[in-house]
Amino acid sequence: MKINTKKTVWWFVWIVLSLMLSGYYGNALLSTDISTDKSVYLSGKTTDGHYQIELKCDSCHTEAFAGKELLQKACLNCHKDELKKVEDSHPKSKFTDPRNADILEILDARYCVTCHIEHRSEKTRLMGVTMPEDYCFLCHQDVGKNRPSHKELGFETCDDAGCHNYHDNKALYEDFLVKHMDDKSMLEIMALPQRNLKEHFVRQDEKYSQTLSADNIDMPPEISANKAIVHEWEKSTHAKSGVNCSACHVSKGEWIFKPTISVCKSCHEPESKSFFASKHGMRLGVELPAMKVSDARIDLKNPDKKILTCNTCHTDHSYNTEKAAIDACLGCHQDEHSKAFRKSKHFAAYQAAKYNKAENNTGLTCASCHMPRLEHRELGEKRILVDHNQSNTLRPNEKMVRAVCLNCHGLKFSLEALADSKLIKNNFNGSSRFENEGFAMAKKREELKRLGLIKDDDD
Repeated sequence: MKINTKKTVWWFVWIVLSLMLSGYYGNALLSTDISTDKSVYLSGKTTDGHYQIELKCDSCHTEAFAGKELLQKACLNCHKDELKKVEDSHPKSKFTDPRNADILEILDARYCVTCHIEHRSEKTRLMGVTMPEDYCFLCHQDVGKNRPSHKELGFETCDDAGCHNYHDNKALYEDFLVKHMDDKSMLEIMALPQRNLKEHFVRQDEKYSQTLSADNIDMPPEISANKAIVHEWEKSTHAKSGVNCSACHVSKGEWIFKPTISVCKSCHEPESKSFFASKHGMRLGVELPAMKVSDARIDLKNPDKKILTCNTCHTDHSYNTEKAAIDACLGCHQDEHSKAFRKSKHFAAYQAAKYNKAENNTGLTCASCHMPRLEHRELGEKRILVDHNQSNTLRPNEKMVRAVCLNCHGLKFSLEALADSKLIKNNFNGSSRFENEGFAMAKKREELKRLGLIKDDDD
């Protein structure tokens, strides 16, 4: 039998190349090294919410060929607390109720992936939604019968201008609108006593019982102390609360010149948890290298110079939260909203408060709205902690109303301001172009209830 040498060689080359490629890609796929590039395995572009962790495939895909139940579990691993906090308007329990079985035939709302599908950029809209804009029609097509005010409204407008949110209606449901319908306007509210500015920048749970100074530092004698650093530390909250050098710089008896973020986490666990859930820290939350500014999909300053850790905003020794609340933000963000902050009424109020030129000692920074101080209860004790997860007041922006806006403004004023994209861009310098008609609708409906013309449970 005559052997075709040329064909044999080609077969041999093809087999060798196939084995080499299989080995290369197989090694990358199975590798546990976090630095291994697995982008070749992505089936499509990930959403803005998940792209930072796209190379940590098992964050979502916990098992090969996982079904909806395992994917749902992965979604809730990250978003369960968030949904609980906003009192999810469409929880899974609503759709496992046998009385709503007919709805599941139209839209299986038990699973996040029914509406949020990854790697499908061609059909993904804002906030990772992959349903058509009028998806509310699928379940609420008869809403106009019981609510004549909605009869002429298009279903693609349901989530416009602060009307409805699928998951979070805490600041939008009818009873809340009625309750806050006559809240004071901004001009009236500014005449009322406000919280002291110092309360915004000083942790209310700190107990300054052991203030330290340069004479108390416990740095090893063989290590030369930088006078400027010592001076910064002396003025810091750490020194005022008795946190010495060794607390951060000593691990297992050895001096560590550059402590890692795990040192911060050891004392600031709640803040770290919210930071790891944020766009700034989510890569660290899944054990990937810290995010670089150049990784962002939005245009930021100094993209080649910064990685995002605690010390990116909180400098190594001074821990100046006032600086972190404005300068750190504007050091990266250069969108229209951010650049307009220093010309805004919020910044003017902050400046007046800072230099004691305001009757009411109040002021707002970037962090006041995007990383607000919230009350927490731990073992019956109240603590005021910073929420470092910006998404909690941005996705959607009406989530900001309860945690932030209502501290100073009325509900109507707040919702109308947040509905105006132009006003948001110039950092609320002016008045809203929109009027929220939901208040008038709610008021009319309350009157109809009072007259007995409709029942409370009418939908």
